[in-house]
Amino acid sequence: MVQISPSFKIESETIDNDHRHLVEIINEITKAIDDGQPGECARLVPDFVAFTKQHFDREEALLAGLSYPLLEKHRRHHISLDDKLQIMLNLAARVVEHPPARDSLRKELVYFLLDDVINEDLNFKKFLAEVETDAAGSDK
Repeated sequence: MVQISPSFKIESETIDNDHRHLVEIINEITKAIDDGQPGECARLVPDFVAFTKQHFDREEALLAGLSYPLLEKHRRHHISLDDKLQIMLNLAARVVEHPPARDSLRKELVYFLLDDVINEDLNFKKFLAEVETDAAGSDK
């Protein structure tokens, strides 16, 4: 079971809720793999991909609204993850008849989450905290 430790929270309700939901879907997919239900697994992966793309849009909109200076770099990172999403869709199409695809899919999902949340999203956590602090100070 995948979990996001408190140290990996971004401290943005919207983004953290999205990350939690991504983890929930990953856990549903891996449970389907573990329970020998590859058809359910294949059904859930497109939901994961669709939600991930919505998450990227929400995240980019939030950062754009706050004038995040590294937004274009972050967008490029999301674009680079599109290939990984396609790999997951391809694996999902094969999980029913090709058992090794199940293990590959499990690994891809975990690596994807690590790449998105830890390798990239934590880069803007400090920025969000500073914006929040500045906003709180201007309210006084």
